[in-house]
Amino acid sequence: MVLNTHGTLCGTPPGRTGHVAVSYEKYMLVWGGYRENPGALASTYFSGEEIWIFSCISEKWYLKTIHGTGHPPGMSGSTAVVIDDSMYLFGGYGYNGEGCTNRLYKLDLDKFQWQLLEPSGTPPIPVDKMVGWTYNKKFYVFGGFGNPDSGPPHDFQFVFYHLLWRGWTNQFFEYDPAKNHWSRPFSTGTLPSARAAHAVAVMHGKVYIFGGRHDVFRMNDLHCLDMTTMSWSGEMAVKGPVPVGRSWHSLTALADQYLVLYGGFSQNNVALSDCWLFDTKAEIWIPVELPFQKPRLWHCACLSIFNEVLIYGGCTSNILDLDRTPEQATDIVEIRITPKSLYRLSVDRVLQFPHSYILNHPLPRNVLHLLHLRSDLFRNIDGS
Repeated sequence: MVLNTHGTLCGTPPGRTGHVAVSYEKYMLVWGGYRENPGALASTYFSGEEIWIFSCISEKWYLKTIHGTGHPPGMSGSTAVVIDDSMYLFGGYGYNGEGCTNRLYKLDLDKFQWQLLEPSGTPPIPVDKMVGWTYNKKFYVFGGFGNPDSGPPHDFQFVFYHLLWRGWTNQFFEYDPAKNHWSRPFSTGTLPSARAAHAVAVMHGKVYIFGGRHDVFRMNDLHCLDMTTMSWSGEMAVKGPVPVGRSWHSLTALADQYLVLYGGFSQNNVALSDCWLFDTKAEIWIPVELPFQKPRLWHCACLSIFNEVLIYGGCTSNILDLDRTPEQATDIVEIRITPKSLYRLSVDRVLQFPHSYILNHPLPRNVLHLLHLRSDLFRNIDGS
């Protein structure tokens, strides 16, 4: 993906909630979501034509607008994964009155072209706030909150919520891009209960699902699916303290054995800012003290090429409070378990005092290249 042909350098994207974000090469791609407008009766959904691209190298945002047919409408609560050089986007809640959808889209990340897919097989029921992951170049979807199924009979749970004529499900589906086909994968063990707004991470062929909302409860249970045997663990009996129940949080696989849990929405309707590590080898939760308090819910998290968790967007307060307009975050929260490299720290230092370094310090060409990407002040000194 070459940004100078596919994107326009921009400032920070507008704050948003309910979007999707995926890692691809040295970038974080952000699509969709919505924002609340003070005094307005309806939310604003972001255009489905827009992709925001954050470069982990230059630490700058680029905007790509994809015109033409085949792109999805603006939605929230979708799920997305990257397989090879394509992003697959499933489900979500549309602003156009349609409600939940079970459509599947493909974005070619080389040509930047959208395609509405028409897979064979029986698709998942229309939902939003589900989770998705990829394994062996297949796309898996679990759970969600959506419409009652009017299709063929099914054997997964559907917990009806009569106030919205929707409900929670524990549906589990597999999409095979090579065959363009939906199916119900065979698995053993006990699936997690019906839920939505949960979080998922994959580590060494094992899928971990934590929390989410089921009926009136925001849960803190942890489940594991071994993708090599397709066997579910049931609720894991972890040792020691555990995070409080929550929904709309993030869970990110980090390095060799840890999962990073951040934020969410508590049982008491509080936007959370806590951070936990789950050690997949010892099977224990470890609370992490961060040097900041930044509540986030319905945000997105990605792992950067520097092994840092990048958290973007989300709501910073009680999203259900009708007396105030929820605030959406625009900054990126970085969580790193190991320190920044000396090289990157040096570049940060130079950027604090750029004129002094230009005049008094000859800089290596590789440092100048990164400075060129990160600051306009260095764009005309290469070769000086």
